[in-house]
Amino acid sequence: ELLGQKAIVARQGELDIADDRLASQAVWTPADADLEDAVDAAQNARIVIMNPPFTNRAKMGEKFQKADQQALRQRSDHMEQTLINNDRNFANFVDKNSIAPLFIALADKCLTSQGILTYISPTIALSAPSVQGERIVMAQRFHIQTILTCHQPGRINLSQNTSINESVIVAVRHADGPKPPTRIVNLDRIPIDDAEVADLHESLANCEQGAIPNGWGEVSYWPAERIEAGDWTAAIWRSPELATSAARFADDVSMRTVSESDLSPWATGRILRDSYESAEYDLPGSFPILKSKGADSQTTIQSQPDEYWVPKKRNEEFLKLNNGEYPEVKKMLRKAGHLLITAGQDNSTGRLTAVASDEKYVGNGWMPVTGLSLEQAKALAVFLNSTPGRLQLMRNPGRKLEFPTYSAAEAGRIRIPNIKDAAVRGELAACWDATRRMPVPQFRDGECAVRRQWDAAVASACGWDADYLAHLRALLHAEPHVRGLGYAQYGEEDVAEAAATEAADAADGDAGDGAAGDAGAGDAVDGADA
Repeated sequence: ELLGQKAIVARQGELDIADDRLASQAVWTPADADLEDAVDAAQNARIVIMNPPFTNRAKMGEKFQKADQQALRQRSDHMEQTLINNDRNFANFVDKNSIAPLFIALADKCLTSQGILTYISPTIALSAPSVQGERIVMAQRFHIQTILTCHQPGRINLSQNTSINESVIVAVRHADGPKPPTRIVNLDRIPIDDAEVADLHESLANCEQGAIPNGWGEVSYWPAERIEAGDWTAAIWRSPELATSAARFADDVSMRTVSESDLSPWATGRILRDSYESAEYDLPGSFPILKSKGADSQTTIQSQPDEYWVPKKRNEEFLKLNNGEYPEVKKMLRKAGHLLITAGQDNSTGRLTAVASDEKYVGNGWMPVTGLSLEQAKALAVFLNSTPGRLQLMRNPGRKLEFPTYSAAEAGRIRIPNIKDAAVRGELAACWDATRRMPVPQFRDGECAVRRQWDAAVASACGWDADYLAHLRALLHAEPHVRGLGYAQYGEEDVAEAAATEAADAADGDAGDGAAGDAGAGDAVDGADA
């Protein structure tokens, strides 16, 4: 209700006579003195600490009667519009799906010119494209001083009654001039009592950068220009080096995006779920799709259809008049592609980010890509499963960090090598042919021959440093939401096993390590700089 008070959010074009308490009392009826006290307490705050509600805005007031719910939502919409009328920059900030931005906007209106705002945010909100407007507005008004995230599986949340990854953001009012970089605090565990809280506080106070004493985690820094551009993705990675390298691949102008390459990913899953249903494979008019994406589904880079679907509303006369095909199926299959990219999967138990085949398919959980020849599809399947491809895809997770979802628009922003170049296309497609029957382990299983071959082929085709791609691959295998273990959860047996695997890999010639080329791609894999 504070957003509804003129003392907090001024009205444009209105006489500033008094607070609009009558409008407030349409849904909230405290004594006037209570509201006055709240306004006095909130105005010119030096520090605001909050945990804004993440609940979907449609559920606001769901414990009340329908009429009260409607009144609450109308009041919220009215205050949101008042906020935007007062400050047009908030038009790209507020979100009809969430009420949380209104709370953060309230803090902005209450804080002094030297104020500090600390709040809890879903970690995916620091990278999701849908929240970029909010991040940019915040970076314009504040120096995003610190982002703290715990990456220990099972201890990823800071709020009660939630299982999503959460981060603490510390934002400080900043006068004109360049802003310092943002401190990224990656915790490997959460303090469990007062003594550990005190130890973490002291350890952080004594750590400018690098490993935090007593095994708490690591401190790194993210450039201010990235923060101001809305790229806060450093918080979603435990490894600062992975965060930096993933951003470089995503910004590498020597590669074009999927969309810039005149390729079109299609989100066919929603259409399939809305208008189609599964059927027996021999049912007239049915067509094959890729559905499953978990541990027991696509196990090789060569795709295999795993279900047959038909329209929910079927007209047998149409079937007879169209040579055994439904018109709506023919329309759907225009979006079928030799290449399909995952629309979301468990980062630990999944196996592949893209698959290809001689046949064209649509998918539920997989996005077909059109505009590709068969050879180009095979080449891109290898690249998207390589470490550079995976790092780019994983930068923009939706829903949950451990089980992200991806949109067709996000898939279209992935940068890819020039597959119109015969040499690049041929080398990557040849790798697909060589590995198409090789079973692909789950992501959590770590190093394997088939991933080494994909990275070696990409390094050779793109002129990148194969050893550095191998280094990034090892870091990616160790990411907590991939491995399923936090950095602080490794025991002596894990370390010994990793060392033995590394030694075996060094002696194993199947990785094609001789394919290393000169470092290139706009220094996207410059290990020294990272």
